[in-house]
Amino acid sequence: MYRRFAAGLQPDDHVLTFNYDVLLERALDSVGKPFRLFPQRFQNVRPGLAEVDTSRKEVVILKLHGSIDWFDRAQYREREAAFAPQGSRSRPPHPVFANTASLDVVPLVEGPRFPTDPLRDMHRVRKLEDLYRRSFLFLCTPWLLSPSSMKMLYASTLRDFWYGLGDAGALNFDLAIIGFSLPRQDDYARQVLYRLVTNYQTANWNKDIFGLRKRPLILVDRRHTAEELAELRIRYAFVDWAKTQTYMSGFDDNALDLLIGT
Repeated sequence: MYRRFAAGLQPDDHVLTFNYDVLLERALDSVGKPFRLFPQRFQNVRPGLAEVDTSRKEVVILKLHGSIDWFDRAQYREREAAFAPQGSRSRPPHPVFANTASLDVVPLVEGPRFPTDPLRDMHRVRKLEDLYRRSFLFLCTPWLLSPSSMKMLYASTLRDFWYGLGDAGALNFDLAIIGFSLPRQDDYARQVLYRLVTNYQTANWNKDIFGLRKRPLILVDRRHTAEELAELRIRYAFVDWAKTQTYMSGFDDNALDLLIGT
C-alpha cells in the first residue's frame, strides 16, 4: 500500500510528516519517484538572496520531527579540525562519519546553500540496517525533535521546514490528513494544522483559480465506536465538516482510492 500511495503522488506534492521512520522514502525509491527532503532547491545563492531551482519535478517530504536516518555532522567537523594540527592521518572515530562509504552516508540537502544553513551538516544514512546492527548508542544519536510544547527552543535546525506553514492552504487545491493524532501537548503542530485547514477551507473556496477548484478535505483515521468518533471531532474542532470527507477504517485500499484521487 505504501508503494501504491507513493506511485500516486505527483511532482510538487508536499507530504508533511511527524513520523521518524523511512517507509515513505523507501516506497518512493522502489517505484522510481523522484523526491527531496528539504523545501527548496537553489540554483545559486548570494548574501540575503537565493534563486530557486524549478527545473526538477519532485515530491517534497518535510519530516518536521527529524528522522531515524538523519545525523548531524557539526560536532564531528569540529573534532576533525582538532585532529588536524596533531598531524594524525586517521579520522576521529565515529559510528557514522568515520564509516561514510560502508554506510552510504549522503548530505540531506543538495546544491548551493547559504553558509549559515543548519541543514548543510545534516546527513542521511542510506544503509540504515547496517548501522543499527552495531552497538552505537551513546556514541551518536539520530536527529529527532521531541513532540513537546517546548520544541521550538531547540528546533532551529528545521526552521525552514516550519517557515510559512501558517500561510499554507489558501492556494492548495487538495489536502488530506492521514492518521494524525494531533497530540494535545504539541501546541506548534496544532497551530500549523489549524492554520493549514482553516486557510484551505475558507480562502478561495468554490472559486476557479487557474482552472482548478478545491476538493473537500480528506481525513483518514481509524475510529470504530461513537465515543472514538466524538473524541476525534472534539480534537479537530476547527474542521468544517461540511467541507470534509472522512474515512474511519484506517489506511487501506479504500483510503488510497480517496487519496490518489486528490
